Amino acid sequence: MTTMVEARGVTKSYANVPVLRGVDLVVSQGEVACLIGPSGSGKSTFLRCINHLEKHDAGELRVEGNLVGYQLHNGKLYESSDKQICGERANIGMVFQRFNLFQHLSVLENLTIGQVKVRGVKEDDAKRRARELLARVGLESRERNYPSQLSGGQQQRVAIARALAMEPRLMLFDEPTSALDPELVGEVLDVMRDLAASGMTMIVVTHEMGFAREVANTVYFLDQGVIEESGAPADMLGSPRSERLRSFLSKVL
Repeated sequence: MTTMVEARGVTKSYANVPVLRGVDLVVSQGEVACLIGPSGSGKSTFLRCINHLEKHDAGELRVEGNLVGYQLHNGKLYESSDKQICGERANIGMVFQRFNLFQHLSVLENLTIGQVKVRGVKEDDAKRRARELLARVGLESRERNYPSQLSGGQQQRVAIARALAMEPRLMLFDEPTSALDPELVGEVLDVMRDLAASGMTMIVVTHEMGFAREVANTVYFLDQGVIEESGAPADMLGSPRSERLRSFLSKVL
């Protein structure tokens, strides 16, 4: 299978405090990878390194075989220009914990602005695409609303639709249900299940073990900046090998 994301020895520190200590990971096209682990284990930092929202200190990160945020010339790495990085990010959708919608724009405008400004799509075409995606996430009647007029679950579904509007080849989810009331979690996970079933490559940082068990191809357990264990969901969540993973699961299952 075609490799979509490859990480080799990725490290990251903040003020000399290591957060990632040499992460190795390979995700193939069409796969769903779930990253689990305790808070502070480096999951979100690693996810943000994939699209260069955070700069990793060492190691290699590639998406579809290309370095992210860097260019290689004569054996040396140079950081890409802002324009080049924006172009790379356009192919990588990301959904955050706190939605990150533009509060001053309507739902429809949130979905069209990136298409027009970054992709150069004509406005009418962008609106048509936006409405198709709003229907896909069950919010076709909300296009004129502003984010403040929506529930948290609805805002997160808009955020997913906005990411999809850019026609990404990879989707990153950073604990997309952690800021939601429990009764709203299901509607977001349903959209993500549908997306996984459509063949979208996804890397998901999550505490939703049921979702990981049902949807993931591979589950990665991060602890203190290292992937301690990885494997099929049934093995990882049903028969963990390490004492550290057993201890973690006993607290979250």
